[in-house]
Amino acid sequence: MARPAGHIALMVPNPLSQSDAYANTLSALGTEVRIDRVAETGRCLIQTRHFPCLGPINLISRGPVGSDQNAASEYLRSLQVKGPLIVNTGHRAPSIKGFIRLTRSKSVALLSLSTRDRMRANLHQNWRNALKRAETVALRISNTPYQMDQHKWLIDADQAQQKIHRYRNWPERVLSTFASVNPGQIRVISAYHGKTPVSGMIILCHRPWATYHLAVNTDLGRNANAHHLMIWQAMLWLANRGYTTLDLGLITGPPGLDRFKLRTGAVRHDLGGTWLRLPKPLMPQLSSIQVPSGQKA
Repeated sequence: MARPAGHIALMVPNPLSQSDAYANTLSALGTEVRIDRVAETGRCLIQTRHFPCLGPINLISRGPVGSDQNAASEYLRSLQVKGPLIVNTGHRAPSIKGFIRLTRSKSVALLSLSTRDRMRANLHQNWRNALKRAETVALRISNTPYQMDQHKWLIDADQAQQKIHRYRNWPERVLSTFASVNPGQIRVISAYHGKTPVSGMIILCHRPWATYHLAVNTDLGRNANAHHLMIWQAMLWLANRGYTTLDLGLITGPPGLDRFKLRTGAVRHDLGGTWLRLPKPLMPQLSSIQVPSGQKA
């Protein structure tokens, strides 16, 4: 049964792409959003985009959430939408009836937030030692709501970083829209040496989870282990406000970044890959479609 965004109480887990904060952002940008109840405790956010000639394309990213695997599979099997349905499942799934697998699964790093002592004890020894060194350096850490004019230096640095490393992040318009419709839920963690910013990081808040969105560094920040201190301060800030999980994002390399994420005490959580269901007139052709050998999500 479809409900308007925000109607169903948030349940854990709550990845960004299944959150009310994300639904608010998509709606403000003109994307059609629907949130369904799944069984007694679950929910699923579906986004629909309309394309000339193609018509509606539906996407479920890391959903459904809050229900067991059987209920989630039954929901996806019986879900009625117009046009193709693409599902990036949030858990490993050997198969989904009526769907063809397009890509294999990836993994994300999920960090449980609790007490200061417990989180400190869960740090890998090398990560904890780097944090100790950072705590002795003359760095000032700030945690402020995102403001486009005030944090232009961070966005410019990230855009330059994207060109160098050949990846894509949210366009600035999406980030600004998220900030506008979810006041105070984008936190900018910055490290300063004197008055000069040497490292920056953006955390997206969507209770009871938060998501590590982007980060930039300088040689001075890197040598001072600024990112260790910034993540640690973010962990404390979120835990003190009742957040339960910090999603550190995909574990896809480079190896140093993966180690940085997992050594915070985060655990590797396997997603379920990408699946496609075509409209009924095209369903008989599914059996003849093959995923290219070795293709990865």
